[in-house]
Amino acid sequence: FWLRASFFEELRDPQLLRAALVPLAATARMSQTRSDLENLGLGMLSAPIFTVATQPMSYLKNARMQGLPLSMSPKMLWRGTMASIWKEMGQAGLQFLTTGIFQRSASGKCGRPLTALEDASAAAASGAISALLVSPVDLVMIQQQRFGGSLASTMFRIQRRFGWYGFSRGGLATGLRGSMYVMGMLAATPLIEKEMEHMGFGAAAGRVVGSLVAGVGVGTLSCPLDSLNTCMKGDIERKNFGSFADTGRRLYRAGGFARLFHGVEWRCAYLFGCFFIVNAVTDSWDRHCPAVAQVDVLSKLTSALAVGGRNHAWI
Repeated sequence: FWLRASFFEELRDPQLLRAALVPLAATARMSQTRSDLENLGLGMLSAPIFTVATQPMSYLKNARMQGLPLSMSPKMLWRGTMASIWKEMGQAGLQFLTTGIFQRSASGKCGRPLTALEDASAAAASGAISALLVSPVDLVMIQQQRFGGSLASTMFRIQRRFGWYGFSRGGLATGLRGSMYVMGMLAATPLIEKEMEHMGFGAAAGRVVGSLVAGVGVGTLSCPLDSLNTCMKGDIERKNFGSFADTGRRLYRAGGFARLFHGVEWRCAYLFGCFFIVNAVTDSWDRHCPAVAQVDVLSKLTSALAVGGRNHAWI
């Protein structure tokens, strides 16, 4: 698709586009072949590793987006690490789990290879769903980075001043950003990595290039959403930023489109590190632990509830 014809030629011929998409997606999507338990465990296992490694980039990104002074003090760079680990373990575990479920649902019982569009859609849906968990914890991390305090004291302060509703601040921006993040991590990076291997490059080189291309691409495209998310969560009091639309207008008025891309260099570096570590962990697992019989948790729960309902219909 990338090498044999131009992009616009592909778009003008829907049949050629459809034929081109399938070979790209024919690369094995390992989250389809892993069990739900494996997907959940791999996400939670990789999260603490990349969180500790990329926490300085997360702090620098968030400070730059909010227009705060930058500090290279280790105490500042790793502030909020426990909240980040908590967020990323839940986020990565849920994203791996739901992406695998959505991919298997799209592939059907025959387990056919997914098209690139189906693969990306499964990842995007997973990112949006995971925002329900990620957004409140992300809020706590950003508040802790900005004002200090322990994880518990930050949570109690937010709940005491703004109620439970305060934890929903910036949820829309988090969901949209999460969709792009998961597409880059679980769809684009493995695809580019496999294509590089097919072109004769080694696995390590393919992983570096895949993570770099996906990290820079997704980091740049999603930076405006991340700026909105960060500014809203750093200003729960709404002194400077109001709703999603109001925050976008204020940032644009403050510096045009360029203001929406403050911190893009740190975001791209952060995503490169995340994507590289996540795919290194999953590739290592897939090489050393062959796929076992799948345990489709969602299907088993649905079947159990259906059987239980029939058996106890008299209740």
